[in-house]
Amino acid sequence: MDLYGSVLLLALGFAVGISGALMPGPLLVYTINESLRRGKWTGILVITGHAIVEVFIFILLALGLNELMTSQSFIKTVSILGGIAMILLAYSSLKNLKKELKFDTKPVSHNAIVGGIIFTAFNPGFPLWWATAGTTLLMEGFRRMGFTGMLLVFLGHWGADWGWFTFISMLTSKSSRMLFERGWYKKMRILLSMLLLAIGVYFLAGGF
Repeated sequence: MDLYGSVLLLALGFAVGISGALMPGPLLVYTINESLRRGKWTGILVITGHAIVEVFIFILLALGLNELMTSQSFIKTVSILGGIAMILLAYSSLKNLKKELKFDTKPVSHNAIVGGIIFTAFNPGFPLWWATAGTTLLMEGFRRMGFTGMLLVFLGHWGADWGWFTFISMLTSKSSRMLFERGWYKKMRILLSMLLLAIGVYFLAGGF
C-alpha cells in the first residue's frame, strides 16, 4: 500500500470532515442538548448514528442513485420528514425538562444513536452534499487507490466527526453542573430546544 497516498487520503477526508463538523447545524445543537442531560459519551453515540446514515448514502451512491438524491421531490420529502421529526424531538425535550427539577444527569442512552440517524438522514442538505461534493471526494480516493482509497477518505472523515463531537460532548457535560448551580441549565436547555424547534419549522416550511 502507498503510505504517502494513504496518509494524503486520510488527511483529505479529515480536513473535509472537520470543516463540516465545525459548522453549526441541527446535529450539533442536538448533541449539546443531549450531552447536558446524559453526559460526556453522548457525542460518540450521536456520531455513530450519523456514520450509519453515511454508510447508507455510500451504498446509494455506489448504486448510481446520485440523481435521486439531488431531485427536488427527494429533497422536499426529506425536508418535510426532517421538519416533523425535529419538531417532535424539540417538543419531547421541552416536555421532559419539566420533570428535571434537580441536577441528576441521566445515563447515556442508545436513543442518542437514533437521534444521530434522524438529525442526519432528515437534514435535506446532507444527502445533497454527498451526492455532489462528497461524490467528488470519494472519486478522488477511488482514482488514487480504488475502493481502498474511498475507505480511507471515509475513515478520515469519520475521525474528524468522532473527534470533534466527542470533544463537544465532554466539554458540555463538564460544564452542565456549573450551569445548573448558576441557574442557567434550564434556560440553556430551553434555548437549545427552541433552536431545534425553529430548525424543524424551517425545514418543514422549505419542504412545502
